[in-house]
Amino acid sequence: MSPGNNIYPQSLPANPYSVQDDIYTTAYEHCLRLESRPGWNFKSSDRSYNMLQDMSPHVCARVLGHGLRLSPDDAGRKALARDVLACHEDQELLAGLAHLYVFGLIRVFYNPNGPTPAVTPSLTPPEAAAQSNPSSSSSASELCDLLMLRDDHRCVFTGRLDPEEYQRNRSKYSSSTALAVATNVAHIISQSLSDNMYGVTQAIRAKFEWARTAGAVIARFGGVDAQNILGDANLQSAKNAFILSVDAHILFNKLDLYLTPVKDVQEQVIPDTYKAEHVYGEDYLRQIRLDLKDKVTFRSCSVDGKVIPAPDPKIIVLHAACAQILHMSGAAEYLRELYRNTDAIAVMTEPNAASELIRALKTLQVFSAMA
Repeated sequence: MSPGNNIYPQSLPANPYSVQDDIYTTAYEHCLRLESRPGWNFKSSDRSYNMLQDMSPHVCARVLGHGLRLSPDDAGRKALARDVLACHEDQELLAGLAHLYVFGLIRVFYNPNGPTPAVTPSLTPPEAAAQSNPSSSSSASELCDLLMLRDDHRCVFTGRLDPEEYQRNRSKYSSSTALAVATNVAHIISQSLSDNMYGVTQAIRAKFEWARTAGAVIARFGGVDAQNILGDANLQSAKNAFILSVDAHILFNKLDLYLTPVKDVQEQVIPDTYKAEHVYGEDYLRQIRLDLKDKVTFRSCSVDGKVIPAPDPKIIVLHAACAQILHMSGAAEYLRELYRNTDAIAVMTEPNAASELIRALKTLQVFSAMA
């Protein structure tokens, strides 16, 4: 990304596909026509219709259109194109498809309210207990220790040293060593992959029967079997995490910061080498005084015979695609609204309490498991 090249909500560009009757050309044309609509024309007393109509036609069109353009996987692009065409320009189905991609795909990378995977309303009681029990805490602590060794006790984006490491081993470092205020573990996928999809109508569930869980949507669009990659460690896998300073972590969790692969002079991707980019460009990074390294290089290492792998490149590029789709489409505002702190509804006499309660109920509807 060049300096000042910001990613704001933007209209779909002209059709980049030119082969007549090609599935990509036709699917993208459907997205362009949807984007031109002033509003939705489907209505029902079903609560899910209200959820679908919250995202306007132009936002939904941009989610799907930019998704076609930015998919990191050719099979995923083809699957999305076929799903768009299967809607036959039915507005309810197109709205539902966009909803599935925002909440089944992009949402799993989006975690603005916490530095580590949080218990969400969609978790079943056993899942919630698994995340909050001592063994889960132990695995998170163990992961942090392993990543500190692999990432050399530094924020991988800025190169700043973890302050606790500096205090423990001051003799190893110069007094001019740049320190982070604090560091912690940043997860690439930060929400449950087993969450059931909700907030869609019966017609949408019937049409896209494959989209039962977040993991299924990731596999379809990104060509990534995330659960197989992460293994038994699930979100606490070293393939899904690295060390970041707190300020960089906050931006990464909001999909404002992402990583793009670095290429050599022959335009070949250099393994495990990336450039950290911000959706608002390099000028914005200077304004907030976040100094990123020119290149982010990951490595694997071995500790007591145990290999600590580098972060998985497929998950990293999928995170980047989701960050760009989220901001280019305008869906970022929608996710921010749903995740916004609900403290205001605690005092029901406040003027905005009713609207806050409605928003909170919508949030629960989106993230609740299907019966």
